[in-house]
Amino acid sequence: MENEQIKTKILADYTTLLGLKHDSPGLVKDKLKLIGEHIDQLGRSTFEEKDVLTNASRLINSALTTEYVAFAEALTEEDKEEVLAQIKHKAAEVCQLLQIHA
Repeated sequence: MENEQIKTKILADYTTLLGLKHDSPGLVKDKLKLIGEHIDQLGRSTFEEKDVLTNASRLINSALTTEYVAFAEALTEEDKEEVLAQIKHKAAEVCQLLQIHA
């Protein structure tokens, strides 16, 4: 699959993630995993691109292992919304790194 097609899928998953609320933890996790899988599918040709993809992968993995755990364990709706905003911010950083724009 071409990189542009993969980036389109990342953008679609990111857009869906932005619309999710705190009461959809399973979907949040699924979208983060899909974004991570798509990042892994992107072709790498230069050292610079490899570095960008590595950073993007680290960000999305951090969102899955750190922020998502905090999101799942949050007790109040307010706490869940706050952590979900952090997750969405990391996904936005990934899109910015990969130069994906709506």
